[in-house]
Amino acid sequence: MKSYFSSGKLLFFTYFIANIFFGSLLLKLPISWIGSEPLRYIDSLFTSVSAVCVTGLATVGTNEFSRFGQVIILIMIQAGGLGIITFSTIYLALPGSRVSLKNSKIIKEYFIMDSNITPKDIVRAIITVTIVAEILGTFFLCIAFVGEGVKNPLFSSLFHSVSAFCNAGFSLFPDSMESFKQNWIVNGTVSSLIIIGGLGFMVISDIIQKIKGKRKRLRFHSKLMLIASASLILLGALVYGSLEWNGAFGSLESKDKILPILFQSITTRTAGFNSIPQSDLSSASKFFTLLLMIIGGGSGSTAGGIKVSTAFILFIILFKGVDDSGEMRLFNRRLTSDNLTRAALFFVKAVFIVFLSIFLLTYYESGKGFSQLDIIFECFSALGTVGLSTGLTSSLSITGKLVIIGTMFAGRVGLFALIMPMNLSSKDRFIDYPKGEVLIG
Repeated sequence: MKSYFSSGKLLFFTYFIANIFFGSLLLKLPISWIGSEPLRYIDSLFTSVSAVCVTGLATVGTNEFSRFGQVIILIMIQAGGLGIITFSTIYLALPGSRVSLKNSKIIKEYFIMDSNITPKDIVRAIITVTIVAEILGTFFLCIAFVGEGVKNPLFSSLFHSVSAFCNAGFSLFPDSMESFKQNWIVNGTVSSLIIIGGLGFMVISDIIQKIKGKRKRLRFHSKLMLIASASLILLGALVYGSLEWNGAFGSLESKDKILPILFQSITTRTAGFNSIPQSDLSSASKFFTLLLMIIGGGSGSTAGGIKVSTAFILFIILFKGVDDSGEMRLFNRRLTSDNLTRAALFFVKAVFIVFLSIFLLTYYESGKGFSQLDIIFECFSALGTVGLSTGLTSSLSITGKLVIIGTMFAGRVGLFALIMPMNLSSKDRFIDYPKGEVLIG
C-alpha cells in the first residue's frame, strides 16, 4: 500500500477523476445545454469522460451544448490531452523543485531526454509546442471555415484545432468532417495537427533541435516513430483505397477519392474525426480499422492506444524473434529484454481490457439489434481513445454506457498507470526461487 501512494498513482488518478467529476457537473448545469430534451447525468458523465480521455465518442451531439458547455468541453480536452504528459513530470518534481537521481532516471525513461534536464524545462517545451501548433491550426482552419460560410468561424477553428492536436475527435458539426471532405485546407490542417500531436513531444523536440543544428542525428526513438508512423499512414491509405474504392468512396470521382482516403488512414489510429460514415465501410475495412485503433499514436503524445513503438517492436519480434539473451538488434541499436518484456506485457493487458469490455457490452446489449462487429468496433474505439463509431454509441443502455466509460478511462488512464513505477527502490536478490521449466508453444 505504501508503494502505491509513494508511486504517485493516487495523485495521478485523482487528477483525472476530479476533472471528469467537476466537468460532468458543469455540463449538467442548465447554462451548458440547449438541446430539445433535458440532459441526463449519464450523458453528461459520458461526455466528460470522453473529453478528458480525449476519445470523442458521444451519446449526444456537441452542437447541442451551449457555447458555455462547448468551452467546458474544450477545457477538458486540453486538460486531458496534456494531463498524462505534464503529470508525469510535475509529480516527479514534488515536493520540492530539486530533482533526485531516481527521478532523473524516470524522466529519462519517459522522455529519453538528457539527464540534466528539469521537469520545468520539459513542461515549458510541451506548452510551447502546444500553443504554437494550436494557434497555427486555428489560423488556417479559420481561413477555410470563413470560405465555407461556417458560423462563428473563430471559435469553431479554435475548438477543432485543440480537438485535432489532442487527438480527441470532438467536432461542433453533427457530421464531423464529412462536409469538408474535399476541402484541402481543412483536411490538411486537421491531418497535420493529428500527426504532430500523435508523434509525441520528444519526437517533435528532437526534430526541432535537428533542424536548428543542435543535434547531429535523431534519437533512435524518433527514427522509429517517424518510420513506423509513415508506414502506417501509407499502409492504411493503400488498404482503404483498395477495399473501398468502389465501396464507401464509390460515389466520389476518382480524383476526389484521394483526400478522404488519406484522411481516413490518418484519423483512424486515434483522432476520431471522420469524413465518411464509418457504417459505410465494409466488414473487411472495419476489421482493419480495429488494428489501427488499438495501435494508436506515439508514446508521450496526446494519442491513445498501445502506442506505435510498442506495436512496431511486437511486429519485429513476430517476424525476427529475439536472440539467446532475450534481446533484439534493430537499426544498429540493441533493444534489451526489459524493453521487449514491457512491450509484450503492455499489449497483453490492453488485449485483456478490450476483450473484457467486448464481453460485458455483448452481454448487456444483446437482443437490441447491434451486430457483433459493431460492438467490437465500439470497444476498440473506446480503448484506443479513437472516437470512431458505426452509430452504436447513442443507442446504448445506461449499463452499456458505463461499460464504454470504464473502457475509455482504462484506455487513457489505466494503461499509462500500469507502466508507472510502483516502487523506485530496488533490492539485490541473494536468495531466489529455483528455476521453473515450462513448455511454450
